Amino acid sequence: MRGLLGGGVKLDWRGLITWEWPLAGLLMLALALDGAAASGLTHYDQRWELPSSLAVCGLALLASRWPAIAGVGVAVVLLVWSVVLRLASVAVLSVAGGLLGAEVAAVLAVIVAVVRRSSRSTATGIVGLLLLGCLAVRVLRPDHPDSPQDLGWNAILPVLAVLAGWYLRARDAEHSREMRAVVVAAQLRERVALARELHDVVAHHIGGMVVQAQAAQAVAVPDPGAPARVLPVIERAGTDALSAMQRMVVMLRDTGEGGGEPATLTTDLVADLHGLTADAGGGTPVRLTVELAEPVPAEVATTVLRLVQESVTNARRYATGAHEITTTVRAGGGTVRVQVRDDGRHTDQPKRSGGGGYGLVGMRERVQLLGGRFEAGRLPGEGWQVLADVPL
Repeated sequence: MRGLLGGGVKLDWRGLITWEWPLAGLLMLALALDGAAASGLTHYDQRWELPSSLAVCGLALLASRWPAIAGVGVAVVLLVWSVVLRLASVAVLSVAGGLLGAEVAAVLAVIVAVVRRSSRSTATGIVGLLLLGCLAVRVLRPDHPDSPQDLGWNAILPVLAVLAGWYLRARDAEHSREMRAVVVAAQLRERVALARELHDVVAHHIGGMVVQAQAAQAVAVPDPGAPARVLPVIERAGTDALSAMQRMVVMLRDTGEGGGEPATLTTDLVADLHGLTADAGGGTPVRLTVELAEPVPAEVATTVLRLVQESVTNARRYATGAHEITTTVRAGGGTVRVQVRDDGRHTDQPKRSGGGGYGLVGMRERVQLLGGRFEAGRLPGEGWQVLADVPL
């Protein structure tokens, strides 16, 4: 299976069971009905039903992830097992067109998945291949005298399956458009909020330049060398202001409305972080560790505070059964690292946090605009981690 799916593809059995249990229940019901229908027959070996039924049902469960592979696999299984039944002169109790009930359910499920998730050309080819497989079943398998009369369902059911697949495909496309619109709106709102903060930083730099220039003018007469000492300071402040302004211009290439409440920042980042995490408000307690071996610039400090705020809010909202949220902020080596992790069970990936935040989308946007690296995801076992490295 690993070779068929590609060396880099890992089968997620937990996700498969979580999302495919309705289909699995339907296929198990079809298998049970096949067994019940054949149980009253004499001189009938049900073991001839199992290989094909189990194989196509297993492939049907994989169809949502790998529809093309599942479609080709089902067609091949139907053809090969029909040849085996013909050579062995064994007739099975069919439901429609020589197919067992479980085979009918599996074929229809695969058709729906192929039409829903594959491109039009691929879906056309795979559905055509499945219909050829069903035709081979009808031609090759010996007829069982107790099989019900064919009422044309083998022609009607595939059409219904194709229509169901197209309906789900249209729904998926609409959902994708809505999600893209939500992400773009969140990005725009976060850009505007960050632009306001950077504006304050730029104003701080320019204010410092003005003060230094005024001081140079005031002492220029009694101390002719003062302007030469002050000019490098003004130059550095101007360079910092220009860098912050350039980042703001990048954010404002697109315009949007709205904005969130920015995290409150003072001149003491350590105090701000402790104030943010000290009050659990009835939620999960936070264990905070702050180690600042280097000074953190104002624009980076604001990002750090917002990352902690968003991550803690997400953890308190989505981490079911969490006992503690561990938050670590370390600055050193030209980088500040923010790490927030919990030990709870996450039933859903956080999309939006409360309190005016914008969830993972806003955090990633904020870090990337400052040239940093952002990661978020589940931890082995239980828990969730947010990890960001932002250059100082």
